[in-house]
Amino acid sequence: MKRYLWMMAGVIGLLLLAGCKEEPEPTLWEGDIVIYHLDKEETTLVERFCSTEKEEGDELIRELLERLRTPEDGTVVPAIPESVALPDIFIEAKGLVSLLFDESYNTVSGIREVLMRAAIVKTLCQTEKVDSVEFYVAGQPLLSAQNMPIGIMRETDFIDSTGPEANYYQYLYATIYYANEEGTALMASNLKIPYTGTETEEAIVLRQLIAGPVAAKMAPVVSEDVEVRSVVTKDNICTVDFSKEFLDKLPEVSEEVVIYSVVNTLAELPGIYQVRFLVEGKQEKLYRKMDLTQMYERNLNVIEKE
Repeated sequence: MKRYLWMMAGVIGLLLLAGCKEEPEPTLWEGDIVIYHLDKEETTLVERFCSTEKEEGDELIRELLERLRTPEDGTVVPAIPESVALPDIFIEAKGLVSLLFDESYNTVSGIREVLMRAAIVKTLCQTEKVDSVEFYVAGQPLLSAQNMPIGIMRETDFIDSTGPEANYYQYLYATIYYANEEGTALMASNLKIPYTGTETEEAIVLRQLIAGPVAAKMAPVVSEDVEVRSVVTKDNICTVDFSKEFLDKLPEVSEEVVIYSVVNTLAELPGIYQVRFLVEGKQEKLYRKMDLTQMYERNLNVIEKE
């Protein structure tokens, strides 16, 4: 499975009218993968976490498609109804999967069809080998209501769109490292983090790190006054520029825990192997006893042992 950082595009890509809604809070999550089903009214997608039996390839895709048809609880509606036969699968290059449906696909239409398509794409794109999905029906590309090929779909094509006055939320599933209650070690917290706009993954996880833990028995690692002036990843090196408040260490948290909370959190993101620290645009020599002139890599020894 991809590391727990899947870019989730909210609940669904539909124009469903609703009023303004409060900004969602980060929440804890468990499980290896999210299976998307429908609510009882068949108007939106709902999430169910599960552990999979297969690891990768077409066997995993087939397992996920079967789970989309057979939810484990009766509070949701299967994303793929019984009237639709499960498709043949063709895994193409560069993460593209083609799903070859027969004519039974045409038994679903309108909003229900869009929900089914969103659930399939968002579920499959969480796996390591799948970045995009293309649908074929009876040997032909799936067509829109305007008889145009829908083409390749990605999970970010389906966003929460709930009326002109609503906020548009996407979600990042990430592992954030906070301090234990004594401030002597790190504890991992798996979070579903809402965000809007064009924030990068790096900025999102650092924002949540500064905001502090959601789970009990965890402690903040830095002051809420700390700001991320910039964060840029290039050649597998993530450079973070903090405001001067970063140097004001919380007395109960060790400096090693502070540094590696940042490093280990960022290293959970794809393509980040090292972290460089700046403060107010400059490279400080020390953070207490920690050398800030060097780059840091993930350190598992700082994580609290269960």
